[in-house]
Amino acid sequence: MKLIKAFFMCLGMFTSIPCPWRPWDEDARDWMLVTLPLVGLVIGLLWAGIGWVTEEVMPYILPATIAALPWLLTGFIHLDGYMDTCDAMLSWRPLEKRLEILKDSHTGAFAVVGLGLLFLFSYDAAAGTLWYDHFGPLLFIPVVSRCGSAFSVLTLKPIGHSQYAEMKSQMPQRLTVVAIWLVAVVVCALWLGMPAIALLIETAAYVLAMTWVYRTLKGVSGDVAGFALSVSECAALIALTKFGG
Repeated sequence: MKLIKAFFMCLGMFTSIPCPWRPWDEDARDWMLVTLPLVGLVIGLLWAGIGWVTEEVMPYILPATIAALPWLLTGFIHLDGYMDTCDAMLSWRPLEKRLEILKDSHTGAFAVVGLGLLFLFSYDAAAGTLWYDHFGPLLFIPVVSRCGSAFSVLTLKPIGHSQYAEMKSQMPQRLTVVAIWLVAVVVCALWLGMPAIALLIETAAYVLAMTWVYRTLKGVSGDVAGFALSVSECAALIALTKFGG
């Protein structure tokens, strides 16, 4: 029951998908991040399903649909973190100033430029992929990116102002997230073959993005996790232009 509550808490907090049940249980809070990859599977199902319908009905807007759906389905929450992190990291200010910028709700020039580049690469990748009903990889991309975010937040030192600063992390939680990542990659490889390489590239992109920001800001937060998640999903779409089907 605790995991079920944690899943619906996570679904309600990290997506814009209508949630029929919105419980809140402090005892389940520490398990929310473990269910984040499962929320990613829900997003992936909608991403692939809407993409398939769009291809059948309005194929001329398919690239824009593929590029925009992850943002729309999450209510732009991870994109917000991506933009805040762009502003902080690209300011090249001392650590204290970067952390101040990270918390600032205003949108700076670096956030706008970063957003433009992210959409440009995502759209170009979606337009360059030969879909033809090969939407299967979209099921797994949000799962893998959220495994990265869950594991990072559960493992790395939080930034002082992070909402995760007081969250308890235990080895079973981290091992569960790793197991979900492994299952996603193996199932994708057995079912789809070559597209599973995109998930490995996505994982590598997440590690690189998180390492860069973590070493610079000396900690992890929801914004930082959103930055790495957005970068890794874009990298997966780019990889699908080569291995997508």
